[in-house]
Amino acid sequence: MLYKFLPDHLHSTADQVAEYLGEDRGVAGIKAETQIEAALQYRPTIHGLSPEKYIIAVEVQDTPNTTSLDSVILDCATRAIPVKLFVAFLSSASPVPHNLIESAHKKGLGVIEIGQAGPRVLREAFPLSLLGFRLDHKNFPKKLRGTLIEAGNTFRDGSPAKGCALVYDEIEDLSRTLIKRTKKKKLWRKLKPGEKASKLNLDDGPWEKVLELFEKFFVVNGKKAPGLTSNLIHRIAAVTAYRNQSGHKPKSLSERIKRDQEMRTRLESAGDLLLDLIEVASQV
Repeated sequence: MLYKFLPDHLHSTADQVAEYLGEDRGVAGIKAETQIEAALQYRPTIHGLSPEKYIIAVEVQDTPNTTSLDSVILDCATRAIPVKLFVAFLSSASPVPHNLIESAHKKGLGVIEIGQAGPRVLREAFPLSLLGFRLDHKNFPKKLRGTLIEAGNTFRDGSPAKGCALVYDEIEDLSRTLIKRTKKKKLWRKLKPGEKASKLNLDDGPWEKVLELFEKFFVVNGKKAPGLTSNLIHRIAAVTAYRNQSGHKPKSLSERIKRDQEMRTRLESAGDLLLDLIEVASQV
């Protein structure tokens, strides 16, 4: 490949990484020193498109120091650009400081070391499009913080649907508790003439069916349950639709961009809904 800006002594290193990406990871359309996205001025040493439709970009340099990439990481996260960014460096006789590798990984970057046997991935890169989400576990009760941390980590690691599912599980559990409380406090309407009482188990019956029953019988009460509004109930019901959707594999970069943006919005909305449910639970 032709390089205009990469120092001469790193050309063969970059070529090794390009070959590794193509042969071992199926990355296609590998280019050298071109923009990864029109909105960004950043030109990595090499980049291409993975089978999962993520842009795989690699910055080849002498050391795994990543300070110069901070603005790139921020731009990709803010703009939700689906990039997995690696820093690649030549191995040397003296060990690379462990803190440099961990610092890169904490930023979401992958780390590749090129030795005599070829490239070796020391740390995998996270999709930068999934880093900029808003979900602060400290805003939640202590008993839920572990789950929220796990949800954030799972989401960030490249499994956004599974990360959202962890939050949805908490929403379901709390909504069932609220529904049972409202029934116990007689906030449901009485049966109409000829109407039979439902035998649906509120604890383990299908969540969607439980919510349908709740919407049918619950009477909004601004005094006894001020936060349990029709709007909130509809937001809970909307979650069941997202939860039941099967994840589809993006077939293009544009689909990947849309998918990651949707998943980030869903995670943030789920976190907001869970907080609202916690507030309502304190009232009922």
